[in-house]
Parts: sequence; C-alpha cells; structure tokens
Amino acid sequence: MNLITVLAIANIPVYLFCGWLVFDNKGNAGDTFVDTIAAILKMILVPRIIRVLLGDDDDEDAWGIVPILAFFFVCGGIVYGEYYLIQKYWH
Repeated sequence: MNLITVLAIANIPVYLFCGWLVFDNKGNAGDTFVDTIAAILKMILVPRIIRVLLGDDDDEDAWGIVPILAFFFVCGGIVYGEYYLIQKYWH
C-alpha cells in the first residue's frame, strides 16, 4: 500500500471532524456528531432527485455544491500536506 492511501485512510477521523466544523451550524445542527456526519454523507452520496422523491429534501437551507467541493479540497489538502511533510523530512 502506498503512503497516500495510508494517509487517506488514517485521516478519516480528521475528515469527519472538519465536516462537523464546516457543516454543523446553529441553523442545521444535528443532535449529535453522528447525526451531522450522517446528514453530510446523505447530502453528498444521495442524488437530489432521490431525496425529492422520498420527500426528504429541504431546499430552504441548502448550501449548494460550493461548500461540499471546498470540503473535498480541504481533505485533499490535508493529505497532500502530510505527504509533502513526510517526504521532505523523513524520506
């Protein structure tokens, strides 16, 4: 297994924490950390048309795709930064 894969898997708790910080505000806060993460994953993984058909789409508080893309870029930046530091100082 290469180093980037190991870093991507090892950082899953960091991604969850960053997602909780970014998406859990007073307007759409879940009762628990797990509720917030489940809502984020549902928003990312379930297409909007399916949410509309199931009656689970609240468009009033929707942020759009920009915060989700920013979240993915931050997660990628975390892995890249760690990889860069490991390659620079320990390789």
